[in-house]
Amino acid sequence: MGEWKLFEGDIPHVSTFEFHKDRARAPHVDQPQHRPRLQRACELVVDAADELVVEASLSESSTAAVVDVSDLGCGDGGLLQLLAEHPHIEGRGYDFQPSNAVGWQQRGVSAQALDVFGADRDKVRLGDVAVVTEVLEHLADPHDVVRWIGKSAQWIVASSPWQERPGRHDECHAWAWDLAGYQALIRQGGYSIEVHDRVGPFQLILGRRTS
Repeated sequence: MGEWKLFEGDIPHVSTFEFHKDRARAPHVDQPQHRPRLQRACELVVDAADELVVEASLSESSTAAVVDVSDLGCGDGGLLQLLAEHPHIEGRGYDFQPSNAVGWQQRGVSAQALDVFGADRDKVRLGDVAVVTEVLEHLADPHDVVRWIGKSAQWIVASSPWQERPGRHDECHAWAWDLAGYQALIRQGGYSIEVHDRVGPFQLILGRRTS
């Protein structure tokens, strides 16, 4: 099992607003190297949402007719745009990079400019399914973030690179995991691993809360 911390000290610069404030918008869903990963993430979210709808119907509950999905670190809203094609999903996103707000408007998605993993954490509504695609590797404490998500969201969809190692990683990344290490990260947040896929250089996990 492999997990690697790629920065010195407590707070990596790549996790801060100072680092992100002037970065250009990254329209990943429109980019060939990222679109397959986002399409697979969308499929996993839909799988989780379908499961919640079935569970609600069996319990004669009407509360899950629409499944609440949060995209944490949603970028310019590409995944939210894909999810908007599914009427039983109500998606909303959060991101603190200013340049991404233009994308929310252009894509017609609902998102807020919040410091999701910092000062504004208490303002975030995690919902039934929480998504962290290409996010955890940027954070100071991804373990704490997954545990925080696990206190509220019944399902998690996460993705990160699976081949990065010390000395061989994107300079914007603060953590790296192999396949087993990524599973351990998600499990320690209280989730079982339902799906673990690789799409090119990315690994994706669908996790279900165990309690």
